[in-house]
Amino acid sequence: MKKKESKLGDKGLIVEIDESLFVKRKNNTGRVLPQQWVFGGICRETKETFLVTVPNRSAVTLMEKICENIKEGSIIYSDCWKGYKTSELENAGFLHGTVNHKYNFVDPDTGVHTQHVERMWGSAKWHNKKQRGTARHHLDSYLIEFIWRKAQAVNGEGGFQSVLKAIAKRFPPKK
Repeated sequence: MKKKESKLGDKGLIVEIDESLFVKRKNNTGRVLPQQWVFGGICRETKETFLVTVPNRSAVTLMEKICENIKEGSIIYSDCWKGYKTSELENAGFLHGTVNHKYNFVDPDTGVHTQHVERMWGSAKWHNKKQRGTARHHLDSYLIEFIWRKAQAVNGEGGFQSVLKAIAKRFPPKK
């Protein structure tokens, strides 16, 4: 997927991050397909999101995607997955809060939770299931469409109006 033009978050803004498995276990021949992980985040205050396919959930992979998609100085909330290394995140200029889902959905001491990003996954996967899945070679375009549609809803515009405005901006009327 193409790199985003801008990064999410900013100093004092909270970005919730998580990874999720988008996989079709087998195709019509019964052959089991490899897993496909997607990493994403949502800024609580602006509702901006990012979703990127990743080859694995290793600390190196996740750190690379965090630095590519989230502004330095942002506050990052995540679960306690071992791939999110607090010391590395803090060295890169982020504040990091965690919630351990083994015990709580909201950390009782800090109030940290990842319910916004979990809700985002639910929306993305519900739409995907409604379409009876997405072919792997279309996954990136599906994720881009999901982000675009979400942005239109946040802006209060319908998709059709947004397309018309984009066309008018690209091809202004001649005078």
